[in-house]
Amino acid sequence: MSLRPAAVLVAALAAALACDAGLEPEPVCARGLVGVCGTAHYTGTPPAETEAVFVVAFHTYPQSCADLLALPPNFQPFPPPPLPRPYADSAAYSVPLTAGRYEWFVAVWKKPGTPTFTTNDTSLFRVAGQYPGVVTVPAGGAISGIDIVVAFDSLRPVTDFVTCTAAR
Repeated sequence: MSLRPAAVLVAALAAALACDAGLEPEPVCARGLVGVCGTAHYTGTPPAETEAVFVVAFHTYPQSCADLLALPPNFQPFPPPPLPRPYADSAAYSVPLTAGRYEWFVAVWKKPGTPTFTTNDTSLFRVAGQYPGVVTVPAGGAISGIDIVVAFDSLRPVTDFVTCTAAR
């Protein structure tokens, strides 16, 4: 083998070792995540009073306002991490959840204000989108591809989904 082909072989081998899987796809869910991940697709224009958008999951579909406002174990995660900003086009997200079945997986828009976890909170939150199906998180693992549309032009009061009576 002449010097030139040997140098090319060494250079190619060094380049291959330096790549460190650089052409492999990034994992969709972060290593070690127990929960779900996917893409939030944004439509419409966020209202000026947007404080944050969250994705939350309920083991069972809420039947009452009390179910809706119940902290874990039915409502997870607590506190929920906000979706990444800016709310334009789409963004990858992940939500840590305990293993199990979730009947309602929903994007929630929040306007400024401090939640009190009473029925008065229905004025702070709007349903911005929901995943069309049941989500099952495997024990010790994550499920990817749980994409959700956040429709800023179709924010719906939570009272469209459950009956709530405001506290007096």
